[in-house]
Amino acid sequence: MSAGVLRRTLDFLSDWAVLAFAAWTLIAYAGMATGARVSLLTVVFLIVALLVGFGRFVLSGRISAPTVTVEPELARPHRGLALWGIAGSLVSAVLAAAAPGIPWPILLLPALVGVGLAVADGRLRLADRGWVESVTGWPADAFAAAVGVAFSTMSLFISDQNADDVFYVNRATATAQLNHIPVRDVIFTDERVSRLGGTGLPVEAYAALEGAVARLFGVHAASITYYASPPLMTFLATWALWRLLRSWATARPVLCFALACVFLVWSAQFDLSAGSFFLTRLWQGKVVFVAWLVPTLYVYLTRWLGRRDALTAVLLVGAGLCSIGLTSSATFAVPLIVSAAALPLLAARRWSGLPVLAATAGIPFAIGFVVTRTHPLGDRFPGGVLPTEWYYRAMFGVGVVSVIAAAALWTAPWLARAGPAQALTTGIAIVAVVLLAPYVFRALSEVSGLTGSRALRRTLWVIPFPPLVGLLAAVPALALVERRLSPLPAWLRSAAGFAPALLVAVLLVVWGKPLWAGDAHWESRPTWKTNQAALRTARAILSRYDGEGPIVADQRVMKAIALLTVEPKAVNPRTWYALLTNEPSERTNDRLALTRLIMEPGHPPSAGEVRSALAALGVGLVCVPEQNTSVVREVEEAGYEEAFRTRRQLCLAEQPGAPGS
Repeated sequence: MSAGVLRRTLDFLSDWAVLAFAAWTLIAYAGMATGARVSLLTVVFLIVALLVGFGRFVLSGRISAPTVTVEPELARPHRGLALWGIAGSLVSAVLAAAAPGIPWPILLLPALVGVGLAVADGRLRLADRGWVESVTGWPADAFAAAVGVAFSTMSLFISDQNADDVFYVNRATATAQLNHIPVRDVIFTDERVSRLGGTGLPVEAYAALEGAVARLFGVHAASITYYASPPLMTFLATWALWRLLRSWATARPVLCFALACVFLVWSAQFDLSAGSFFLTRLWQGKVVFVAWLVPTLYVYLTRWLGRRDALTAVLLVGAGLCSIGLTSSATFAVPLIVSAAALPLLAARRWSGLPVLAATAGIPFAIGFVVTRTHPLGDRFPGGVLPTEWYYRAMFGVGVVSVIAAAALWTAPWLARAGPAQALTTGIAIVAVVLLAPYVFRALSEVSGLTGSRALRRTLWVIPFPPLVGLLAAVPALALVERRLSPLPAWLRSAAGFAPALLVAVLLVVWGKPLWAGDAHWESRPTWKTNQAALRTARAILSRYDGEGPIVADQRVMKAIALLTVEPKAVNPRTWYALLTNEPSERTNDRLALTRLIMEPGHPPSAGEVRSALAALGVGLVCVPEQNTSVVREVEEAGYEEAFRTRRQLCLAEQPGAPGS
């Protein structure tokens, strides 16, 4: 294989995926507006996908290859500014992890000083440099591809059940079974009320694509979700990371990539951490956005700062459209990401580069803004404004992982390749330090109407943690150390270059949390990422039940029912969604009461509440563990009788003529 063939091929496929999904997003929106059949939309999509692939091929033939460099291309910093800037960054990173009791402004101040010194040293300034990539032969590209294949395989065998699947997988299932893309709620109702508030705007098109593919091939949508999406998107996300570090790393890009991958695997401390937004959940649109599209966007933005050509412009605009199809949070996340690239252009007064960036940010913002006019975000979030420290801890992690993540962010302006990469990472640090400033999240909460919501932590998706951590493997100061080690043998001097990466990797492995820890676990074979016992029970119940009314059962079983079908429905597959869905509060309370009946037999609702809830919701089947005789008796007194038994569940159906029948 000649050098560059693998790289060009996988870069092409990655760009094609962006443009194809952007096209699908437009097609899906047309389908949502018209109620068109998914079978028709799929045919249109396949034709358009071929056309955009051909267009990408034609445009790439007109664009020259990037400049390549063999030697590390380092900016020459002012030594005093560099030392104080890096010191401030490290102090802030350590204090935030080790001394959370200190007032937040004091914790952030050293980082602010470090970012300010980076700007003073001219690191936001765009030098007269083009788009530059490191020289790496095909073995380096093959290594990155092999890591992608390994991660893709892992994605099939690690199961980390996630409650959000009630939204994402149910949407894919609904698209396949209904043969149209639903705009309104299909979890609890037959599209009678608007979808859940918060970030559940009807703009997400990724799950709809999974459902369309499932219908095309005649398989269950959840099988596409759990068996096809994870390996495909994991590979694309891994390759996007490699693409970005080829442009950002000053030296040893392969080592930087390897360290970034170690961080991804060992940074799964919380549900919101970088490691948790990777291969264990890469079938959810928001996770695809973070793991794949954010680094891909930064690849395009780096190229745009270095040279402005038609292909990059098309890819940027396509990525903007792609983003809103993945998650409604792109409404505010993409403008923040793009602003990190706009800052260097504004500082250099290069106005000609701004319109494309404005379009990239404006598309998701405009679509999200317009949709909120008819689908309000809702005001049912419990609690008040969350403190900035909560958002920081949730995204950066705790302990050593937090120190490494923060140090990578604040020192990136000093570590990235001179030129577009350096200016862009400085822009990222500026946006991040502004977001983390006191009272900023409070202001955003009030402006957005998401008071008390955890969704605002998604503003911090502007920080691409894995590639920034990867840059720690290319510390520029190492050149000084190597000169001082000149009397030592060449192999030892060369080995010294691996010391920073090795140190960070060891710290992550020892004190981090791997993807397979906690609730996640390895499976002996690929499975749906849900409770297997509950899934078997749900299948057994659905195979025996031929009614139309919703089903009450153990909540794990109700979740599985929501993954399997949109008709009949489960009464309450997830309580959080029931609280957010725009149903009358009385119906929500009825759902919660029936959930307590099954899940909390020791503290059940009153008999009157049970009868009222069963009748109001039109419940057709109640499945109770056989040993819960008191619950069985109460359901029987409400007018239900035994219909069948399956998997230690006694299922009672409504008697003809009973109240509510």
